[in-house]
Amino acid sequence: MTAAPVRDVPSLTSADVERATAPAPAHRQVQLDTIRALSLLAVVYQHTMNPQGRLLSNIGAMGLMVFFVLSGYLISGLLLEARARADAEGVGKRGVLLRFYIRRFLRIFPLYYAVLGIAVLLGEPTTRAYFLELATYRTNFLMARLGHNIPPVTPLWSLAVEEHFYLFWPVIALFTSRRFVRLSIAAMILGSVVARAIGAASGGTYQMVAMPTWASIDGIAMGCALALLVRDTSAEVRARWVASCLGLGIVLAVAFVVMRYTALPQRRVWTLGLNMIPVGLISVWFIDRAASNRLPHLFNSMLLARLGVVSYGMYMLHRYVMHYLGFDGDRGWVVFASVYAVSALLATLSWLLYESPLNNLKRFWPYVPARPDVTVVTRMAPDLPLEAPH
Repeated sequence: MTAAPVRDVPSLTSADVERATAPAPAHRQVQLDTIRALSLLAVVYQHTMNPQGRLLSNIGAMGLMVFFVLSGYLISGLLLEARARADAEGVGKRGVLLRFYIRRFLRIFPLYYAVLGIAVLLGEPTTRAYFLELATYRTNFLMARLGHNIPPVTPLWSLAVEEHFYLFWPVIALFTSRRFVRLSIAAMILGSVVARAIGAASGGTYQMVAMPTWASIDGIAMGCALALLVRDTSAEVRARWVASCLGLGIVLAVAFVVMRYTALPQRRVWTLGLNMIPVGLISVWFIDRAASNRLPHLFNSMLLARLGVVSYGMYMLHRYVMHYLGFDGDRGWVVFASVYAVSALLATLSWLLYESPLNNLKRFWPYVPARPDVTVVTRMAPDLPLEAPH
């Protein structure tokens, strides 16, 4: 598909909202929560406003890329720190892996399957028709096969990518050498670019080209790279790498605009191959600064941070809200305001009454059980405690 259909595909990812699960307010990272809230705002704006123009037409896809980078950063950071502590305390990493999956289950599955179940009970036809694919996290492959979006379940494609990432990355992060970890990150980024370029050359729609897991995991990999930099390099070295990402991202963004709006041979191959990589690189810089509270005061907004806390629920619900409010074929400010407000209300209720109590059960499965007789000093990121609110 050409660039225009990208407008309706952005969504959030599960780990992107995992920072919204903390029972202890002291563990909140306000600037990261604010980034999440702003990214969600971009996604909802995309879905409800049908924006036009060279920048706004892809604003939701940009927000999605930020979520992917943030996901890779947070999940990889937790895994790498858990590995360091397990090694220092002599704790088996198989147990760490098991507890990781238990914690993922408690955070992601209850709301995901509750939303699907309610939609089925309400008779929502798309959810019923594709329930097996949705329930087994194959939405991205379903949409790639169909070659088009399938509202109101379209946003679930990015959650599918995230779950597929969970199938292999924890094993790599916990059990393999740092060299293999770095090679895996490079392979995910380069592999995604090549896969999209090949798909674009074959004439596939946007969904066929960019939604298979192997073609959409580059953003998550960039976040993994940042997590690795935080833990394996000095602050000075990391600052140079992050600044390089910012500079390269700006250069590639300019190149993307030039390619997209000029008569470049094989333009679609180049633009879909590159896709949102410039946004991902720039996001690395923003997330690195937000993690240590170095962004401007705007990013300390408690209102935005609170919305970031309930972003998972808003992500899961906003297209269903749009559907049941009767706005499937409508766009505009009334649609945007209504869908955003109702989604925020329902997501807040879901968090307070349903998600938070279940999420608090994770205290029984810390990544590395505490041993009061052992004091361990690991190279922790200053912004991400081992038992971070995930």
